[in-house]
Amino acid sequence: MDHIIAGRFETKVKADVAAAAIVRYVDRSDICVFHNNAPGQHGTGLSSGQSEANAGLEAGSGTSAATAIAAGLTAGVVGMAGGPIVALAAAGVAAYTGSLVGAMEGMQDEESRELLNLRPAGIILAIRIPGPGIERFVINDLRKADAKDIEQADGQWRDGDWIDFDPVRPPNLVAA
Repeated sequence: MDHIIAGRFETKVKADVAAAAIVRYVDRSDICVFHNNAPGQHGTGLSSGQSEANAGLEAGSGTSAATAIAAGLTAGVVGMAGGPIVALAAAGVAAYTGSLVGAMEGMQDEESRELLNLRPAGIILAIRIPGPGIERFVINDLRKADAKDIEQADGQWRDGDWIDFDPVRPPNLVAA
């Protein structure tokens, strides 16, 4: 495994400027610049972990109260054909069921909010650290270039690319 330091930039121009400074410490084949899509927009056909994580972003936005009210009103209208007692019973059962379903949707919403804490979209400048002592220079140059979310990882680097980069894995941020 290779030790990798990466920073996120808003534009490729800014990432290229930072890469030009970092080339003083590492070979060009140890620098990789690529675009990372926003969480939930990583396409289809990716690894199963990515597909499962991105699926949570499609969760509904209803609340348990709204779902319970809607289900209760619908059951009440349907139940009125059987009389007021049937209508009340149907509305109560539907409201309970609706609140349960709404609470479950709320849990999915919480998972979606957690997914938003993942690596944001942007241009990623990744640097394979070739040896001891280089890491602090690379991190300092990334900070000077206004990199966001500077992270460290152990990964596989081949032919100038971080080949096992996982866009849905939360970044391991470097301490400030």
